[in-house]
Amino acid sequence: MSRRRTPTTADCRRALWLLGAQPPLDHADVLKAWRGRVARAHPDRHVGDERREQAAATLTRALNEARETLDWWIDQDLDWPPPGRGGVREVRFDEPEPWPEREPEETVAPVCPVTGLRRGDRVRLRPYDGDVLVVEETEVDQRDRSVWVRLVGEPQAARSDRVRLAAFSCPACGACAGPAVDEPTIRPCPDCLVDLRRLEQRPAEADRIRRAIEARARAGESTAESIGDGRLVDRARERRRWARRLGPAGPEDLQAALLSAFSSAWERWGERPAPAG
Repeated sequence: MSRRRTPTTADCRRALWLLGAQPPLDHADVLKAWRGRVARAHPDRHVGDERREQAAATLTRALNEARETLDWWIDQDLDWPPPGRGGVREVRFDEPEPWPEREPEETVAPVCPVTGLRRGDRVRLRPYDGDVLVVEETEVDQRDRSVWVRLVGEPQAARSDRVRLAAFSCPACGACAGPAVDEPTIRPCPDCLVDLRRLEQRPAEADRIRRAIEARARAGESTAESIGDGRLVDRARERRRWARRLGPAGPEDLQAALLSAFSSAWERWGERPAPAG
């Protein structure tokens, strides 16, 4: 294996961090970790979207270098670096496995590009403490470009600025909203959908977005505790820790990690049928 320089202990720590691996490792362990990461990050998954292809390519290159570093480390029979800041403890680029969803319907409901809502979303109307309603569809008033939301069982549509998501949890940042229900919707929150677009257009905002995710996760944890839903508490707490662990990442690694998380959350939700009302 040809290298421009000999890997350092810091390089080894970073490689372990990138692959989400924990020593001691052998070559088979490294290969398994590398395959798992590359399968989620490969550019072929984003064909047709130039920005996502570029971000995926950046992450894939970093993963390949991480594999080479760890293989070299094993060949040299060097001692593994101890855990520390930027170290190896349970760093994950991807999402935890989603909670079980309802059986899918035959077709996928379209997502409104303005509000991020789709048929089947559960919402509340301002002042956001009344009954939970279900979105039927959204419409744009061509006269003033305002967006209206039609709700199941309601005679009149509501302006989108009076509608707020309810009974959901965001798999990317842990934001959530009550009331407590048996099966909260698992879907990206509006802020994460906005951050995904910003991150694709302005990679330099990656650290600000990471800090925003951590703040939303902290708020989500408080919300979940207030409604007494331990599942949502665990989700928000895990996302807060995940965002914090990304703090030492360099700009390219951080952008790739966030894009991976946002894209995964979007694909899981955006390609799924809306739950039955």
